[in-house]
Amino acid sequence: MLDNFLQSIREFPVLYMLILAALILCVFLWVIAMRASRRRREEKDALIAELEYEKALRTQFRVVTQQLLIDTPPRRLVEGVCCSIQMALEKQPDMQAAYDALTQPQLLVYALGYAVQDGSERLSDFFRKNGQPLTGAALEAVWRLVGGEYAQLFRREYDAFDEGNEAVSLVKEDIAAADARFADLLAEQGESLYAEAKEYILANSASFAI
Repeated sequence: MLDNFLQSIREFPVLYMLILAALILCVFLWVIAMRASRRRREEKDALIAELEYEKALRTQFRVVTQQLLIDTPPRRLVEGVCCSIQMALEKQPDMQAAYDALTQPQLLVYALGYAVQDGSERLSDFFRKNGQPLTGAALEAVWRLVGGEYAQLFRREYDAFDEGNEAVSLVKEDIAAADARFADLLAEQGESLYAEAKEYILANSASFAI
């Protein structure tokens, strides 16, 4: 049987080459399909996890007490306070008026939370997704609550995306470098940022807790 098979290959080499090529193509397409399926599953799982996290956050911070501010770890506290403010804004018939009525501590923490959330991978994403007055409030928040290199990078991108600032141009390479450095800072020193924000929240707890 093997001899017959080898003989047929010798007699019809082109046919067997086509069959082999078709098999290789099928395997290649199958691998691509499996990778795409796994990627879609991972994206779906990540979205579900994000929605569940937000739901839990909204439940926990529906009523903000002094004890909750004290007991909650810094990062979750910042996220929770921002979530609480967002829920309060959503209940108002005029969200812009409600936003304008926020106390300064509420505004700064809310803006900082948004900046870190939208800019965690690329700070420039925050500026592309948002505009004034949120970006201006975020700039003040980063300078007042955090400072240091965080504030310097934030200022650099704020100026670059400010259409009214003709002294600073938007250079892609500079933005990419600032994005990368800001992401590195969050990865290396993110906990200290949230810790400083928690101190600010506790010092101004009357603006956040009932």
